[in-house]
Amino acid sequence: MIFMHIEKNNSTLPKAASLAMISLAALLSACSKPNEAASSAAGNAAPQEQSASSAQRQITDALGRQVSVPAHPQKVVVLSELDLDSAIALGIVPAGSTYVRGQSNFQPYLAQQTQQVASVGNFGQPSMEAILALQPDLIIAGSMIDTQLLNQLNQIAPTAVSFARGESWKSSFKRVAEILNRQESADKALAAYAQNIQQAKAKLADQQGQTVSVTRWTANGPIYMYKDSFASQVLSDLGLARPAQQQQAGASHSAPISRERYDQIDAGWIIIGSSLPPEQQLNELNKFPEFKRLQAVKNNQYFAVDASMWTGVGGPNAANQAVADVLAHMPKS
Repeated sequence: MIFMHIEKNNSTLPKAASLAMISLAALLSACSKPNEAASSAAGNAAPQEQSASSAQRQITDALGRQVSVPAHPQKVVVLSELDLDSAIALGIVPAGSTYVRGQSNFQPYLAQQTQQVASVGNFGQPSMEAILALQPDLIIAGSMIDTQLLNQLNQIAPTAVSFARGESWKSSFKRVAEILNRQESADKALAAYAQNIQQAKAKLADQQGQTVSVTRWTANGPIYMYKDSFASQVLSDLGLARPAQQQQAGASHSAPISRERYDQIDAGWIIIGSSLPPEQQLNELNKFPEFKRLQAVKNNQYFAVDASMWTGVGGPNAANQAVADVLAHMPKS
């Protein structure tokens, strides 16, 4: 399979942080009266209600920081695809989220679950104004490492970093569950995924060990995902392997590949990540003689998928959807 994806790094974060610094103090001041009113209302609540809403717990985030977070968060803002997917899998619909990287929308596979989720900006460029307007009591900041921006977010609400780049999605999901105090829900979600994998592997018995190329077509040519990417983790769980030429360590992707080197994206199967409808994407690719000469294409063992899911960093929802995509296209025993 071939699958392609381009990821933006956090180099855009300092720009966002600089802009946010100019207005954050004024915004916090402007919102102080509503916050004071909310505090007053909380003060008038019954002692049991006030205690429940103000209870705090200490967690260790992905940066090793001790963070005090609400024991039962009521309004959560998330700043990465994995955080949004994970929160929904844990039964919490965030009040706000950044869009999927490179697009102005949430993940298509979460379209139904995100109808009431407000946008707080593009991936890597969260809007302080939009976050502050939601008045969250908890912010989950994905893999953010920009100290300046984290400090500004922490002025709005307790902010925890949920994962480190390159770690397994399951470990990241467990950390999100710890931040949200939903560990039991996480155990159930992972158990359901494990059962799904077991059933899928039985159906794919004849495909075990088959090589799969994970790619995405870009304006500059195809790229392929490295062996530690989210997609690779799911394929490994299914008993499928990445081809020898795609064994680079890391969760990122290759540079765009020229037509003369399309052999780098060949394998037993090719998964093609795209933002276009699958049929349209495949029709475009079949115009290239170099693509049609690939062995997987000659064998009709290739298909197109949602790039935002396959080339991003997902949680249980994305992982289960990836399994469904493979089952929908690979011959079953």
